[in-house]
Amino acid sequence: MILPKNMKLSRLPSPWSYLKVSVVSPSPLDITDIEFKSAILQSLQVHHGKVGSLSHVDVLKITPPSRCTNGLWSCHVILRVSSRQKEEVWSAVTLISTLQGTRCAVNTVKESPILASLLSQNSPTPGHHRYRHQPPVF
Repeated sequence: MILPKNMKLSRLPSPWSYLKVSVVSPSPLDITDIEFKSAILQSLQVHHGKVGSLSHVDVLKITPPSRCTNGLWSCHVILRVSSRQKEEVWSAVTLISTLQGTRCAVNTVKESPILASLLSQNSPTPGHHRYRHQPPVF
């Protein structure tokens, strides 16, 4: 099929949004995808009620904890969420302050409608970047 020159193709919005979040704590956390999803759903229920707890969240990947230069431990988690519920999930994730009984800070590092952009480390890709400049206080 040949399209006329003046016709433009548009891309449909993605039904999914992907979040890369960092979890920083004073000791290494060996969290599972089930534990992290449970913490997110609990935070959604507390801060957004029953409607928030119905948000679709998938934990796709958790990196092993690594020691930071400031002596704290951090790991990254890749989440898949419904594009319509992205803001609610983002806020609920940010409000998590304890995992496995250990104080922690959870921050969204990057958001994108394209999963591959979160998995590559160095490529400049579309998406919203949000880095925390100060370490959490424990």
